[in-house]
Amino acid sequence: MFAMVGLVLCGRVAQKVRAMRQPALPPVPLAYAFHLSPNCDDRPPDAVINCVVIHATVLNSVEETVQTFLNPAKKVSAHFVVGREGQVVQMVPVEKRAWHAGISELEGVPHVNDYSVGIEIVNRNDGKDPFTDAQYEAVAGIIRFLRARYALPDSRLVSHAAIALPAGRKSDPLGFDFARLCALAK
Repeated sequence: MFAMVGLVLCGRVAQKVRAMRQPALPPVPLAYAFHLSPNCDDRPPDAVINCVVIHATVLNSVEETVQTFLNPAKKVSAHFVVGREGQVVQMVPVEKRAWHAGISELEGVPHVNDYSVGIEIVNRNDGKDPFTDAQYEAVAGIIRFLRARYALPDSRLVSHAAIALPAGRKSDPLGFDFARLCALAK
């Protein structure tokens, strides 16, 4: 039953993306839901996706995060949300710019939202709340999928803390094991 729902959702997403007249990626090959956040816009015409920013939600559930990203007054979103059990919710088509990085810079290039994919992982970001095995697997699956289309070396899988300006403005994702993620995402 869940697979059938996923196929229906994938079909609807594909139709919406084609309607935007942009080259569309096939749906992420994971069981996932899609809820289009209003908090996104077009990437600059010359933008090349070459970075993934990993976040911690500081919220307690996928549902709470989805509701936040669906609220236009919040003016925040990410491309994907990953729950504690590894469930994935896509909130913004990869071809669009999600609003996850804020004022940011990577290797001297500002406006990280322009050229990145944002992945939010449900976690309190207190350094004590562990990231689950299922979350690592799901995030790695998303990255493997993205790497089929975009050049995303391990050095371009970064934390929100690493790109936020001014330095120290963000701390997420505290306690996340990037070496483990890179090994799983090969």
